Amino acid sequence: MSNQSLPTLDAAKLFDNAVISIQLGIEDFSLATSPSDAGGNPHRALSSVRNLFAGMLLLFKYKIAASVNNPVDAYTIIFNPPSIVPESDDNGGVRWVPDGKFKKTTIDVQGIEQRFKGFGINVDWDAIKQLQDCRNHLEHLHPKHTYGEVGGFVADLFPVLSDFITNELQQVPMDVLGGAWEKMLAHKDFYNEKLAECEDSWQSADIPDGMQTYLDDCNCQMCGSQLIKAADEDLALELTVKQHKDKFKYRCVSCGYADLIAPELYHAFHVANDYDPRDGSEPIYETCYECNHDTFLIFEQECAWCGATLEHNTCSICGQPLTQDEQDNGGLCSADQYTREKFMRED
Repeated sequence: MSNQSLPTLDAAKLFDNAVISIQLGIEDFSLATSPSDAGGNPHRALSSVRNLFAGMLLLFKYKIAASVNNPVDAYTIIFNPPSIVPESDDNGGVRWVPDGKFKKTTIDVQGIEQRFKGFGINVDWDAIKQLQDCRNHLEHLHPKHTYGEVGGFVADLFPVLSDFITNELQQVPMDVLGGAWEKMLAHKDFYNEKLAECEDSWQSADIPDGMQTYLDDCNCQMCGSQLIKAADEDLALELTVKQHKDKFKYRCVSCGYADLIAPELYHAFHVANDYDPRDGSEPIYETCYECNHDTFLIFEQECAWCGATLEHNTCSICGQPLTQDEQDNGGLCSADQYTREKFMRED
């Protein structure tokens, strides 16, 4: 069978579609973040994320397709292959045959990652997975306001596209994306400037040391933005998160919404230390006996909120780690304490 009868793929079309999709995504982003009296429409945020993520994946697929010389090979590595199923060979044996023709669907993120490994193409997959999670969140949960979260999405997408276009495609991002690149660059600079301001504002808020790490995972409950700063009015009153958790608020730079920061810190802590007892996982945290917050990390034997630690860390007899419940045993675990009490009763 000649190659002319097999399906082929023009890689250049993937490239053109990728550029158009990213440019449309930036146009949607501009509309989503513009005031309504200037023609803005916050509902364009979702289409912005869809177009930008799709454009990024198309660029990835273009690189894969452009890695081979034969358009037939380009087709086979971009489209999903047929399933291979067993059937009888009519002689008591088995033969494996394709189940139908190539599916008319292209490879997904997992397929792209597999091809990248096979062809030695590099990209920051941790960043890609975060972008994918954000896209999925916006698509499936449909929050009322999304422009705040989209701002973070565009800022995080910028270095991914910059590195990929420069290092893997050997092209200049500005030449590829034109005006859309200028808008992304301006937004990235603005976003980083505001993010730094937000981070600085929390320095005076006295967040418990053990909870500081979870601040990066907090976002505005109104618009989803991570650009949240310590409320100026609370700082002016010399309130602190540690001492006034029921009063201290964050204020969103993106939409102006304000709410308590403590619940967001708790939520981020619980998400980061989540466990599923159904698969046999053991609890990672419990209620702290000192401050009564559900923030005592069992393995670390320390409370993330108040910093309380155990007086006795390990059993003086068997060396097992001790729990909060075992602190009154004089440095013994429950089993060794029981044994000691039993001998004392017998004496």
